[in-house]
Amino acid sequence: MARTSMFRFRFAGPLVVALATVALAAPSANAGLISGLLGGSCPGTGTQVFAPWKDSASYYLAPNGGLENGPTGWSLSGGASVVSGNEPFLPTGTHSLSLPSGSTATGPVTCIGPKNVALRMFGSDAAGTDSGLRVRVLWYGLLNQLLGATDFAVFAPGGGWYPTSNVSPRGGFNLLIPLVGSTSARVQLTPLGSGSSWRIDDLYIDPWLTS
Repeated sequence: MARTSMFRFRFAGPLVVALATVALAAPSANAGLISGLLGGSCPGTGTQVFAPWKDSASYYLAPNGGLENGPTGWSLSGGASVVSGNEPFLPTGTHSLSLPSGSTATGPVTCIGPKNVALRMFGSDAAGTDSGLRVRVLWYGLLNQLLGATDFAVFAPGGGWYPTSNVSPRGGFNLLIPLVGSTSARVQLTPLGSGSSWRIDDLYIDPWLTS
């Protein structure tokens, strides 16, 4: 997959790991997934939170997407942690996610929309010397099963706080998810290489993407 500038993402074809025959059981940290799968649904409305950056899509904040409840709903490893300090654009919240090299953060369970799904967040890697931040989406089915994974993007390193680009599985991948029975997803963030100074805040989801 081609890597573009830090906050301009061009989808160059999904890398899909399909677990077609035997779905792997999701980790115990996903214990709350079942209730979301069986009884949860995507919110009916969202807000145009990225309108100042000429994005008119409607998004909703992922559960604890602003990290204000600590790591609740997130799976953190390799030194990933919730730290003080907020992205500077929205006047709410006081915390964000720190991702040093060697760490991984997997976000809270979120629904996927009837047509497609996109995501956007605020990110910073000021003075970072890493190779970028990989954005991967893990797809789940009923009974807490991991069905597969898709590498959505790699954000280039080195910039200050700014909204990341709208990241979506363009190129036909939306046709695959219903086939494998996915009903929800988790966003996984992993800095690549050494020297990461990545901070992430306010993970937003657009489950109504249609184009």
